[in-house]
Amino acid sequence: MIVIGGDAIVDLIDRGNQTYEACPGGSTLNCALAASLLGSSVLYVSTLSTDTYGQMLVDRLTECGVRVPEQARSDANSSLAVVSLDASFQPSYAFYREGTADREVPVERIISEFPEQMSVFHVGSCALIPRADQDAWLAIVKAAKRRGACISIDPNCRPSMTPDPAAYRQGIARFFALADLIKLSDEDLSYLHPDWADDALDQFVAQYRPPLVVMTRGPEGVTAITRSGNRGSAPAVLPGTMADTVGAGDSIHGTLLAEIDRLALSPESLAQLDQDTLDAMLTLATQVAGVNCTRVGCQPPTREELRQYYG
Repeated sequence: MIVIGGDAIVDLIDRGNQTYEACPGGSTLNCALAASLLGSSVLYVSTLSTDTYGQMLVDRLTECGVRVPEQARSDANSSLAVVSLDASFQPSYAFYREGTADREVPVERIISEFPEQMSVFHVGSCALIPRADQDAWLAIVKAAKRRGACISIDPNCRPSMTPDPAAYRQGIARFFALADLIKLSDEDLSYLHPDWADDALDQFVAQYRPPLVVMTRGPEGVTAITRSGNRGSAPAVLPGTMADTVGAGDSIHGTLLAEIDRLALSPESLAQLDQDTLDAMLTLATQVAGVNCTRVGCQPPTREELRQYYG
């Protein structure tokens, strides 16, 4: 089973004329949807609000087959993000997360909910920005690693939410040191290490030594490097008309989690993945993201829907 925690956010997407569409969101919640729709068993452990938006998140997770613990609810409000789209459908976000439900991280409760068999534990994004939240999730990550789970991290950096970039970079490095899979964008890498040159991804692998790093590059596709030096890549695809790119990177990451789970990959085997296997995983991931981009908000496809689009 894949276990996921982190930011659970309702995206209020600007549709013009002062009209906003409420869609389930949050990077880690989106990953949970994608992995579950591809057939993996997924447990989502973040605290969710009992308000109307929180119930919408629970309903969407349940609809997609994700298990949500009954006790993982709070009377605090749901986190919100106001999402604006530019001419190329790229989103920008204004977040509202002070005192919200997903900021409550009961470490012992979450660890007690770990299943007996846990293939992957994933966390990232806004959940790893405030230092107190970082510390709580770091304790959970360490517990998951002791249980033998592959540790997956997506920094999904949010500069507008980060008042002390130096402290953030120092804190997030603690997660990179424990990670078996790190997925990040080229923008994340530039923010984390602005002094690095064109070979920044190679420098990242050399510094943190994770078994597998995957970097998304927007319309230029996806690149991966293993600790052993093997590489893979896949182009971006769009099998229809663009709706928006909300959740595209999360759809890629959720696919990677599902494939690690399906193939029963250990940290050691991640480090040794050959180019053909990497290319196949990344191609599937970009196909999932492509379908997602033809839909409003984060709505990744099932494997059956993928066959309908790609044959």
